[in-house]
Amino acid sequence: MNMKKITAALAGLSMIAFAVSANAHGSMKPLHGGVVTMVGETVVELVRAPKGVDVYITEEDEPLAASGFSGKLIVTAAGAKAETPLAAQAGNRMSAPGLKIPAGAKVVVALTAKGSGAKTLASFTVK
Repeated sequence: MNMKKITAALAGLSMIAFAVSANAHGSMKPLHGGVVTMVGETVVELVRAPKGVDVYITEEDEPLAASGFSGKLIVTAAGAKAETPLAAQAGNRMSAPGLKIPAGAKVVVALTAKGSGAKTLASFTVK
């Protein structure tokens, strides 16, 4: 009987610890109306806008300067793959002006840090 209580208590504590560590890397809530994914400790938000596509990058809820990255979007739709460069904008926004992503497309955001060359690949399926 005591072993069951100990096991239950340990399971409860491990769930609490997991919840705390899962939120330690930053919010997964979209801040710009897009879709969000996390790669390592980097949060990438993909936003389809009327004038094109925007990508926002953060780490632990802190914006990362877009000027510190080069990037591209790789869009696969209807069996065809196309690459579009991302241009750094103010703050943590990168954009692909004029790009339209159709519903159902698979999108990869490929970022390369200019200083270290570290690569980040974030995958999305657009609804």
